[in-house]
Amino acid sequence: MEQTNRYNVGVVGLGKMGGAIALGIHASGKGFVYGYDPFTKTKIPGIEYKSGIPSLEEMADIIILAVKPNDIVSVVGEFKKPKTFLSIAAGVSIETIQNHSPKGSKVSRLMPNLPLVVGRGAVGYYGDVSIDSLVTDLFSSLGTVVRLDKESLLDAVTGLSGSGPAYVMTFLHALAEGGLKAGLSYSQSLDLALETIAGSVEYFRKLKEADVNLHPMEVRNWVTSPGGTTIYGLDALERGGFTTSVRDAVTEATRRSRQLGGKE
Repeated sequence: MEQTNRYNVGVVGLGKMGGAIALGIHASGKGFVYGYDPFTKTKIPGIEYKSGIPSLEEMADIIILAVKPNDIVSVVGEFKKPKTFLSIAAGVSIETIQNHSPKGSKVSRLMPNLPLVVGRGAVGYYGDVSIDSLVTDLFSSLGTVVRLDKESLLDAVTGLSGSGPAYVMTFLHALAEGGLKAGLSYSQSLDLALETIAGSVEYFRKLKEADVNLHPMEVRNWVTSPGGTTIYGLDALERGGFTTSVRDAVTEATRRSRQLGGKE
C-alpha cells in the first residue's frame, strides 16, 4: 500500500483563503496543520492554533504565508530557522521573501482562486524547483495545480483565474437576466443558468479527459445548427464584443496586477 506523505504545515493568516487551505490540507490527510492569526476568532476544526510565530516555528517545517502583502516582510522576518515558505501574497516577489527569511529557506509563490474553498481551485505557482513535488502534493487536493515557466506569469494567473470567478459570476447574472427578459422569473433563470454553466464545464472536462487536444469551439459547433437559435445567439454576443471583452478583462487585470506589484 502506498504511503501518503505527512507534512508539518503552518499557516500564517487564517482568513477566507488561508483558512480554506488549512482545512483542505487537513481534510486531505497530507499534513498536520498548525495555524496562527491574531485577528481570527473563528476556530477551524482539526487545526491546532498557536499563539505566535515562535511556537508555530517549532512545530512546522512548511509555512504557508496567507497574510496581506504588506505584512509578508515582517512575518518572515520573525522566523529564526530555515523554512519552506509558500506564499499566496500577490505582488511580493520570491526575491523579497528570500531576502527577509532565514538563510537556507526555500520559497515558492502561488496564486490560488476562491473556488479552492470547495476543492475546485485553480492554482498557478513558481519557485524553487526542489519543492515542486511538495507544492503539487499539498495543493492537488484543493484543485488544479499548474507550474509556470517564470515568476512574472503569476500576474497572468491573477488576471485569468484569480479574477476569473468575478467574470463567471457576471456572466451567470447576465445569462439569468436574459431569461428574465425572455419571460422567466429571475429565480428560474438563475437555476437554469447555473446548471447550464456547471454542466457545460463538466461535460467538456469529461470529453477532454478522453481527448486532450479537444478544442472548446468543436463542442460549441455540436450545438450550433445552420440557421438555428444558437448561431443567432452567438451572433448577438459577438456584436456586443463578447470574446474581445473577455480577453481584455484578463489582460487588463494582468496589467493591474503588475502595477500593484510595482512592475509598471
